[in-house]
Amino acid sequence: MRRIVTVGLMMIAAVMAGKSSVFAGDLSTYFHHDGILRGTLKSDTPLPIYDADPQHLWNGLFAAFYIRPRALPATEEQPETVRYEGGDVIEFLAWGKTTYWSSEAVSRKVNPLLDEFLKADGSKLIKEPLKRAVFQHDLWAVYDHLIDLNIRRISDLQTRLRRDTLCGKIARCIEQLKLTQREFEQLPDTYPLAINSGEFVSDHNFDSAVDYLPRGLLTEPDEWVEIDFYYPKMHEDIMDRFISLHARSLQGRSHYRIFYRFPEGRQQVVDYLKEIEEKAIDWKRAAQFGFIPPPTTAPQIPVGTEVVLLQLMMSMDEQLRPVPTRIVESFQFRVFRNLDGSSEPTTNTGVGINVLDYRMKRHLLFDRLKSGGLEREPEDELQYRVAIGGLKATAPDWGFDGKKVLFQQCADCHMSPKLQRLGVASIPSITHSGGFDAGAMMGVSRPLDPEQSGVRAKRVARYKSRHESYRRLLEHLGL
Repeated sequence: MRRIVTVGLMMIAAVMAGKSSVFAGDLSTYFHHDGILRGTLKSDTPLPIYDADPQHLWNGLFAAFYIRPRALPATEEQPETVRYEGGDVIEFLAWGKTTYWSSEAVSRKVNPLLDEFLKADGSKLIKEPLKRAVFQHDLWAVYDHLIDLNIRRISDLQTRLRRDTLCGKIARCIEQLKLTQREFEQLPDTYPLAINSGEFVSDHNFDSAVDYLPRGLLTEPDEWVEIDFYYPKMHEDIMDRFISLHARSLQGRSHYRIFYRFPEGRQQVVDYLKEIEEKAIDWKRAAQFGFIPPPTTAPQIPVGTEVVLLQLMMSMDEQLRPVPTRIVESFQFRVFRNLDGSSEPTTNTGVGINVLDYRMKRHLLFDRLKSGGLEREPEDELQYRVAIGGLKATAPDWGFDGKKVLFQQCADCHMSPKLQRLGVASIPSITHSGGFDAGAMMGVSRPLDPEQSGVRAKRVARYKSRHESYRRLLEHLGL
């Protein structure tokens, strides 16, 4: 019988015994810091995230959905090993072909917690609007995963009924957590809070070692140009095509903003996009195949080009309508030091691009909004990504290739010297080249005027309100 390396009751008891010394801003004692389990949790015991007491009902329910075990088979070097994955992460660990959350074991574990939440009106246990909005969002991801499997009629009738039972309870929990207009007004604008925290430098100087956040991203449109791929006066029937691939992959639970900065400012971006549209697009191919691939022979972007993808949370108001918030879930940044993929000048990717990635951490967000809730993702630690390809119906549990380092995740989609995805060809947002079903467009992205900054968020809210998963949620509530 293979020996399983896991955390026993003694470790769990030790963690619990020390809970009085652990607060939401310090979760390090819950994680392995070396060896093959580095970066994973020591057990599936709840974390002190929503309340300082790990055994608080919200923490227990969160842990039941955001921590899951993974058994790694034995090898010549190591015995069979159980890793506890997840924790304070923004992505629900459920890929397209994941069966774990549909299992009887999970139902036995989470049903009592959901029943307790509903019976005791668990939403009243915590009153802070920020925590309520985030917890609602956490449960929303679980609901969407389970209901999507039922919409696609995955598994047998018994499994689908089990999922439907969970969905009904989760929907009622979400309803309890809906926010009033006043509570929405109290939600923080976390990007300027991150800027003002003093945790991030204002200039990167092409040094990937520094923690950089651009000061003027949301306030200096002459430098940072927000772009969009939707053109006004298009027919309403195709508006849902103009949702970014990222927002679509999360079924509208997040909205995204994309920004470019060129060395010479806004006019250089405007002129460049116009030149791409006039000179670089094979319009016949675009019409025949339904999307415009990144132009490998297009006029090049200038060295020093910076690109930002900003992910922000959606929530639901007191009428259960999807509403955009200003809570940043992730900040992804790239700056080009060369356009040919060479190793010089030095970059943290080795192919001429510096990459930075920050993710929202609840334990920071709830601890006096430290760093605006943002923490930089390590470049050298393996991690999972669920969004985009991981949510396809064909995606296996734990993803196609398991864990990857940050750069490899970026390279898979955006850059590859072998495939000539370099320079402009590594920025698919210029032509929104996500494929027809992902919202392909009939043109090149255009700069948004500053007063149009909220149009993408409103479009995602509209998209979600028309999505089948949202309609099913209302059905579960009898609405």
